[in-house]
Amino acid sequence: MTIRRLRAKRFLKKLPFLLFLLAVSWTGAYLLGATAQDKAEIQASHKYDQRVFQAGPEHNIEYKVSNAAKKNLIVVSHGRSGSSLMGDIFNHHPSVFYMYEPLQTVERIHERFFGKVVGYTESNEYGRLADKYLNGLLRCKFDQPNVLEDLETYYRKQKHPRVSNAIASPPLCPYYPTDPEWDPRLCPPMTSESLGGTCRDNYDLTVLKILISRIPKNTIETILNACSSSDVDCKILFLMRDPRAVIPSSRSFGFFTNKGDVAKRGLRQYSYWRCKETEDNLDIIRKLPQSLRNRIRLQRYEDLAFDPLKALSGLYDFAGLPMLENVRTWLNETTRQNRRNCNEMDGEQATCTKDDAWIAANRWRWLVHPHDLEIIEHYCRDVMRMMGYRFVDKSYELLAERHVPLFTDNYEAKQWFSPQ
Repeated sequence: MTIRRLRAKRFLKKLPFLLFLLAVSWTGAYLLGATAQDKAEIQASHKYDQRVFQAGPEHNIEYKVSNAAKKNLIVVSHGRSGSSLMGDIFNHHPSVFYMYEPLQTVERIHERFFGKVVGYTESNEYGRLADKYLNGLLRCKFDQPNVLEDLETYYRKQKHPRVSNAIASPPLCPYYPTDPEWDPRLCPPMTSESLGGTCRDNYDLTVLKILISRIPKNTIETILNACSSSDVDCKILFLMRDPRAVIPSSRSFGFFTNKGDVAKRGLRQYSYWRCKETEDNLDIIRKLPQSLRNRIRLQRYEDLAFDPLKALSGLYDFAGLPMLENVRTWLNETTRQNRRNCNEMDGEQATCTKDDAWIAANRWRWLVHPHDLEIIEHYCRDVMRMMGYRFVDKSYELLAERHVPLFTDNYEAKQWFSPQ
């Protein structure tokens, strides 16, 4: 009898926790309205993912998509890597339905229901929300009311007038952003039918710009999972930038701090984790079978900055887009200006892409303390070697030779994509 009472008491103590877990699972399903069919699709994609990653590069798994599959390109990068400029290159093409950092929507919805959580990308709830949203985006589906509400607020506010030319143009708005009459307040509220139909019927390619820090578990596997179904045609553009530029810029934007820390533990930890994430993702790409690896392009920001028009040609060729002279003219002009040229129509500093690209690529060389560079080179050595970035190794003379590029044309990761 005593034992039964003890067991009953233990069960009653656990009951609130069990009820909490049940409530969380119900909430996750409610937030984005996952259906049984959606869940089956997601589970199927995870099974495919396991088969691919166990296979390794020596197996030739053929990548097959249906003829009616929607074409998508996903730009993946760390923040402060030039991803806004990269996204804007596609945003300016009239055949592209472009979405700027769509996982911000998932982040905001998750925060609304669960509050601010450190390491939220590791949570199962966030992962389910992101999976559901990505699977919809790749098929031009915008069925969730919470998503539509967030998109309406984000893409139609004055601070982001041109963050997506497709969403700011007819038929979703009465005027094009280049028209003097254009005003986001004139655009009617978006519906799942109007947004989904425009994405599906008016544009040949959907382009998503996604930061690694917002991908569940910070791994490209999540993107590969979403792209694994035969009714989705995906390519991935993995954008890299010299970590000696990325990490100090991240600090200046408040991603981490060293304030009052003589040992610079913040810099050390941030350098270690950012470069580890990059190395892990590069390793996943390296181990993919050739048929999948051919659908991924590694793009260094420095190559874009050094010769923007040459890079543009390669990027559009990879995406299957025709080259347009007006886009060439725009890119040539925007990469020769400076931040002072940003105006109201360019949006916030984070979304304005006007800057002298070559100066931007080298700015860290005269702004970052040599001791900080030494720390970054220590923790990012393997990634820098794979991507062809030259080490300063305390050579202040090399650092000062600003006309000498600190990256090489031939590097290890580039060889992964050579014809076999």
